Amino acid sequence: MKIETKGIFFLLLLITTCNYNVFPQDSRLMGKWVNNEDYSDINYIEFKNENIVLLFQGEKQSPPFVFITDFTKEPVWINMKVEENGIEAKILGLLHFINPDKIKIEFFYGEFEEQPTDFSLNKNSQSQLYIFNRLK
Repeated sequence: MKIETKGIFFLLLLITTCNYNVFPQDSRLMGKWVNNEDYSDINYIEFKNENIVLLFQGEKQSPPFVFITDFTKEPVWINMKVEENGIEAKILGLLHFINPDKIKIEFFYGEFEEQPTDFSLNKNSQSQLYIFNRLK
């Protein structure tokens, strides 16, 4: 029995689309991530759903940030925005999965013309680098 090329292409397209819809790229981020450093600005981060993230410093919780990711980039671009009392704050970031249960995130503060594309090695940069472990 001969299967047409168009039929195979359609089947592969359907499978790919279903996998993307069932397993969205951001699903790897969902949940709570803990930073075990003693003197850290952010103790843990919680990705609530595919576009809301909360940052915690001790028991203090940030307002909900809306975030977007670009998994086509390496490291992954993660950008966050929050508006409270008419004031808008934006944070540009980079994310790298060290393994499925450990991520490295660097948040860049200040006004940037372009998205940073590499993790900073400069201690004087306006950024914070964090290593988070998935809370199970």
